[in-house]
Amino acid sequence: MNEKRLAVLMLFTAAIFWSTSGVLIKLVALHPMAIAGWRSLIAGGVILLLCRKEVRISWSINPVMAAACMGLFCICFVVATKLTTAANAIVLQYAASAYVAILAPKMLGEPTRRQDWYLLSVVVGGIGLFFVDTLSVRGTMGILVGMVGSAFWAGAMIFLRKSRSGSTAWPLALGNFMAAGLCLPFMFRQTPTSMDWLGIVGLGVISLGAGYAVFAYAIKRVRALEAVLIPSIEPLINPMWVFMATGEAPGMWAFLGGTLVLAAVTVRGMVTVYSGKITFPAVKPATLACSTE
Repeated sequence: MNEKRLAVLMLFTAAIFWSTSGVLIKLVALHPMAIAGWRSLIAGGVILLLCRKEVRISWSINPVMAAACMGLFCICFVVATKLTTAANAIVLQYAASAYVAILAPKMLGEPTRRQDWYLLSVVVGGIGLFFVDTLSVRGTMGILVGMVGSAFWAGAMIFLRKSRSGSTAWPLALGNFMAAGLCLPFMFRQTPTSMDWLGIVGLGVISLGAGYAVFAYAIKRVRALEAVLIPSIEPLINPMWVFMATGEAPGMWAFLGGTLVLAAVTVRGMVTVYSGKITFPAVKPATLACSTE
C-alpha cells in the first residue's frame, strides 16, 4: 500500500478512535472541564509513548500554535458534548472544513480544488440543518461552543501542516498537556468514581491517545482540507455509540444533516484514494512515521 492510501486509511482509523469520545464523555459524571483535563493529561502521555521514535521537541511558532489550537479545541469539544447532543457537537467540529478551505491556499499553498468546494458546500449545508431542530438555551450554548471549537480545530490543521517537516506528534501531545493545565483548577473539585475513571482512561488512551497517534502519521501526507474532510465519518459513528449506551438521539434535521456530511466525505475519501493526484513534500526517513510498536 502506498503512502497516500495508507494516510487515508489512518485518517479513517483515527475517526473510529475519536468516535468513542461522545459516549465516554456522556458516561463520566464530572464537570466538563475536569473531564477535558484528565483525558488530555492521559492522552498527552499516550501520544508521547506511542510516537516516541518520532517526537522531537520544538518551541518554534508553528508547532506551538498548533498545540495551542489543539488544546483549546479539546476543551471546547468536551464542553459542547456536555451541553448539547453528541451528534451536534461532533458534526459542528467539521465546520472547520470551511475555515481550512479559505485559509489553506494562502497559508499553506495548498489549493482548494473545484470538487472540494462542491463537497464543502454539501458539508456546510448538512451542518446548517442542525440548527433547524428546536434547541434549548443549554443546547444553543453547546452549539456555539462547538462552533468556536471548530475554528480551533481548523487552526490546528493549518499549523500542523506548517509543522510537517518536523514532528507532528509533539504539538499534538503538547496541546493536550496545555489543555490539562488550563483545566487543572477543575480536576480536583470532585472525586471520580470507578466508573468515571474507566471513562476517563478510555478517553485518554483510546479516543485521544491512539486516535492522535495515527493522525500524526496521516497529517504529513494529506492536505489540510483532506485531514478535516476525510475523518468526517466520525459524526455518524459517534452518535451511534451514544444512542446505544444512553438512548440519546439527534433530531430529524440533524440526522439528515449528518447523512449529507457522510455522503460528501465518503465521496471525497474515494477520490483521494483512487485519483493518485495528491502530492506532498518529501520527508526524511527519520520523520516518516509515528511508531506504534
